[in-house]
Amino acid sequence: MLDMITQYERRLEERRIIKAETKDAIIISVALLFSTLLMGSVACLVKLNPGFSRAALEELWMISNIVIVMLTVIVLAVRKTIYYSPKVIKEDFTLTQILRKWKTLDLILLAIAEIIPILGLVISLLGMPFSRTYHYFVASALLMVMLMPIGLKVRSKLTVLKQHTSRDWSLK
Repeated sequence: MLDMITQYERRLEERRIIKAETKDAIIISVALLFSTLLMGSVACLVKLNPGFSRAALEELWMISNIVIVMLTVIVLAVRKTIYYSPKVIKEDFTLTQILRKWKTLDLILLAIAEIIPILGLVISLLGMPFSRTYHYFVASALLMVMLMPIGLKVRSKLTVLKQHTSRDWSLK
């Protein structure tokens, strides 16, 4: 019984630390998500005459599509590999140090994901119809939701990390 109480208190302390360490990243995630929605709204509502020929605009659109695919792949690949890398997460790290490293990675990946709606807005303002650029905003919003460090996802990543390292860290 005493062991169960100790485990419960440990889990509560872990959740408190996770909440404290992820609060800033969640606020930034929500702000970036809001800015993506705002850029999408501007792209939808503002109709400008094309400043380029139709062929040049099509080429810019194709190049920007390749760029957003590459950015998405980079974000997803980094998210899957670097989060658990021994070069990033040292064996003697405390929970707080692990969460701070992950927060830094999350913020970098969120900044990369924010490039996507900016490209969409630029292409739209250059004259590409919103029906051809909406996927920029949807893809970015999905990436931001995936990267948002919500408590449940963070605890899940911690469980995976525990399995990979087969150790338990201190709650400092």
